[in-house]
Amino acid sequence: MSFQSTVSLQQGFGVPGEQYSDGPWRAQTYTINSASAAYNIIGATVCSIVSQGVVAAGNSGGTAIIAGLLVDPKAVALFGTGGQPLSPTLTVPNQAIVECATMGSYVVTLPGAANIGDYVIYDQTTGAISTVTPTTSLPSGKNWANAIVDYFTVSGSGLAVITLTPGVGQPTN
Repeated sequence: MSFQSTVSLQQGFGVPGEQYSDGPWRAQTYTINSASAAYNIIGATVCSIVSQGVVAAGNSGGTAIIAGLLVDPKAVALFGTGGQPLSPTLTVPNQAIVECATMGSYVVTLPGAANIGDYVIYDQTTGAISTVTPTTSLPSGKNWANAIVDYFTVSGSGLAVITLTPGVGQPTN
C-alpha cells in the first residue's frame, strides 16, 4: 500500500436533509402518509399538516398549514430500495415517523440551477422543491416554501443549501 500523494481541496458537501450550519433550527416529528410514498424524499420534499400529528407531501389546494421540509435522514429507519439494506435511499415509506423543519439551514437536492437569494417553492401535489428568481411570480400549482437559496450558487441539478425562515420567500407579487 502506498502513501497518500494528493489532497482534495474540497470536502464532501453534505447529505440531503442534514443541517448545514449550527444556527438556530426548528423541526417537529410527524407520521407521514402521502398520496404516494414516492413523494416522501428527505431533503427534497415539503409537507403539510393533514391531521393532528400526520403530514403528507405537498399541499393539495394550497390552503393547508406547512409542516416543513423533510429532514434528518439519520432519524428514519431506512431499509433501502426493494428492502435491500445495502441499496441506499432517501425515500421514506408511508406511516414512517419523520421530522419536518420550518427553520434552519439545510442541504437539499434541487432539480435545477439556482442563485443565492432565489426563492424556494414546492409543488402542491408532490411537495417537490424547486426555485424561482425574486422577480418571478408564483407558478400555477406551486406554493412558497418560506425559504431562500443560501451560501452557494448552484449551476445545475444537485445539492444546495437553503435557509428556512417563517415568512421569508413569500413575495406579495
